[in-house]
Amino acid sequence: MAQIDERPRGLKDGLPAADLFVRADAKAGAEALARELVRYGTKSGFRSPKLAQRLAMAAPDTALFPIEPGTFDPRHVVAELDRVIPKDWEMVSGSGHQAYFQTHMRGRKPEQFHVMREFGAIGNSISIAIGVAAARNNGKVALIEGDGSLIMHIQELETLKRHGVRILICVLNDGAYGAEVHKLRQDGLDDSGAIFGRTDFGAIARGFGLRGATVEDLSELKSLMRDFDAQGTAEIWNIPISDQVTSPTMRRLKAKGHGVM
Repeated sequence: MAQIDERPRGLKDGLPAADLFVRADAKAGAEALARELVRYGTKSGFRSPKLAQRLAMAAPDTALFPIEPGTFDPRHVVAELDRVIPKDWEMVSGSGHQAYFQTHMRGRKPEQFHVMREFGAIGNSISIAIGVAAARNNGKVALIEGDGSLIMHIQELETLKRHGVRILICVLNDGAYGAEVHKLRQDGLDDSGAIFGRTDFGAIARGFGLRGATVEDLSELKSLMRDFDAQGTAEIWNIPISDQVTSPTMRRLKAKGHGVM
């Protein structure tokens, strides 16, 4: 990886930012690289049919983890959501550790994929999803969010009910602040302060006058999607996921021996 910068610092979040540093204006550097590629006579370019096939067939992550009873591997959850949620929907991604897994979705237009980071802050994605739903006004908006993040602004379910905003909210529920749990464990620290238990979001949704369900088998998602299509209100799918599955990003930090706090 190369970093092009007029004043490269060499570090990002306390870690090496790149393998190679080029001191240059970003625009001028990119143009110079493009000229060199032409000079070297690249023909098919990086986007070759062979690479496209490889990307289409490759599994995003195949690492094995123990999955505790009554929970799902979040990678399997997202794969099934990708199958049942139509490709023309607007997809809003929350922040936190669970956000990595939504990037496994395939065949969706970039302009319909709304990724929230906001400097790592969690809790704001439901408001973004409401904005997307209001702008599109077609009932085809899904928010995939973590439990710790969603519960920070759970009162906005009342907003959804009062204004009749139709959003499908899929909560990947690990009963904790997932990013903090994985960081604490990797540093060998006590993770109990980041664990708060698995909130029953299905019951909470019904308390606000919306629809809600807790998923006990991923095969239920197809019928839940049919039911959602048949009605006109917002809905929450509460999906318990394992807290053992760690994203490759955090695994790479651990492999390099860097602390991640």
